[in-house]
Amino acid sequence: MKNKKKNLISAFLFVFCGILNAQTPYTIQTAIETALKNNSSIKSERLKADYQQKLIKSATNIPATNIVADYGQINSFYNDNRFGISQSFNFPTVYSRQKKLFKEEWQTATLNVSMKEAELKKAVSQSFYTLVYLYEKEKLLQKSDTIFSEFLKKSNLRFQKGESNILEKTTAETQRGNIQLQLIQLQQEKEVVKSQFQLLLNSDTDFIPKAENLKLILDTTIDSTLVAQHPNLKVLEQQKKASLASTKLEKSKLLPSFTLGYNNTSITGTGANDVVYDKSVRFQSAQVGLGIPIFGGSQKAKIAASKIGESISENEFQREKLLLQMQFQNALSQHQSNLEKLDYFEKTALPNAKIIIETANKQFYNGDINYLDWVLLANQSITIKSNYIDAVIQHNEIIIQLNYLTSKQ
Repeated sequence: MKNKKKNLISAFLFVFCGILNAQTPYTIQTAIETALKNNSSIKSERLKADYQQKLIKSATNIPATNIVADYGQINSFYNDNRFGISQSFNFPTVYSRQKKLFKEEWQTATLNVSMKEAELKKAVSQSFYTLVYLYEKEKLLQKSDTIFSEFLKKSNLRFQKGESNILEKTTAETQRGNIQLQLIQLQQEKEVVKSQFQLLLNSDTDFIPKAENLKLILDTTIDSTLVAQHPNLKVLEQQKKASLASTKLEKSKLLPSFTLGYNNTSITGTGANDVVYDKSVRFQSAQVGLGIPIFGGSQKAKIAASKIGESISENEFQREKLLLQMQFQNALSQHQSNLEKLDYFEKTALPNAKIIIETANKQFYNGDINYLDWVLLANQSITIKSNYIDAVIQHNEIIIQLNYLTSKQ
């Protein structure tokens, strides 16, 4: 028996320790840091930025060197040989502007990383505080389940003694059953949000949110001017620069190209100076060529298309700027409304809910009200507390949105 008890205790401790290890409490700051380090999307964006940076060195893409060799009756009846080498170059402006474009595209990719990081911070904050909200709801439901469970036992006892009717008993059972169904639904919702949270952090760890306060506080330094610093606007601003650089590059391609060449040949037989030469004597020549884009219609069409791209970038920037400003004003207005709602709950509704449940319990125990009256009053108190938690999560979501719009995360 002693060995069995020891084995049971060991098994219990093993399972309990496993649960503790499986559930890791995380603060919002730790969660964000973990996500920025591990998230797959962020890693991909950083790799894209590295890719664009490597492309900068490919801006001076000089064409392949052309090497030729000839053998045969080149100059006379005798067989001669000739070797030549030539190299074409674009106008230097083409290479400098191509490098400028690649740098602008690299800057765009770098700013894209910042934008994705801001979006990730927002998503992590939303999932984190949604979990906090669900855990608070779960605590309230568990507390309610305990209350109704106790009263269900008393109701069954009263029914067995003939002190109450079937309506009281069935009402007590229904009330507790409803709470248990809500707990089941909440548990399912919590698992879904946990999975989303783990995906954002790119981890299989069962994270438990650890929030110092249920309610977030808005930074008092937030104002509409900060919206102009939003990462998305910075990306669009940079895309405007890249579009301009692209247009300049296309224009530079209308400039002439150059070709430099060198030839070395033998001339067997009598030369123009009446001297007889054999194959051991070599003759040299140089070549300079100029490539003029006479048929430039196609390139001009590319320039026109690139200018349209500039207009598109400008329109996208202005549209996004207006949208972000509108979102900020709407969020700020909702924040003010939520503060009034929370103020009502904290100063009036919650104290009233406490008085309601305490008074209802006393009156029920004293026989001043029946069970059905007690159920109505208890549900009213629970509903007030539940509505307060709902108001807090709405308040938090608005603050997360304002932090995102003003880069305060």
